[in-house]
Amino acid sequence: MSLDAASALGLSIRVAIAATVLNALIGIPLAYLLARRSFRGRALVDLVVTLPLVLPPTVTGYYLIVLLGRRGWLGGPVYALTGWSVAFTWYAAVIAATVMALPLLVRTARAAI
Repeated sequence: MSLDAASALGLSIRVAIAATVLNALIGIPLAYLLARRSFRGRALVDLVVTLPLVLPPTVTGYYLIVLLGRRGWLGGPVYALTGWSVAFTWYAAVIAATVMALPLLVRTARAAI
């Protein structure tokens, strides 16, 4: 295996592990909340969680860039304060993988709970 292939494999494993842990930490409590609690805005939370399932992945990626990019709604202030941008880093890959997998985990865990 070449050095480039090993590097790519290592990055993929690192992103997969981080996204899985992040999904579990966010998704399981969210699924419990949606399954067991009644609260104002519950339908909106369910809609936001389910949205990546119905949007094409390119649209979801575009919205993530709009949200987290250097001039994004959240990324802009972070970049202005710290000079750090999440876009096009391995952290962005973790966030994208988490956003795309979260609806699957939440729906499955919610049904199980």
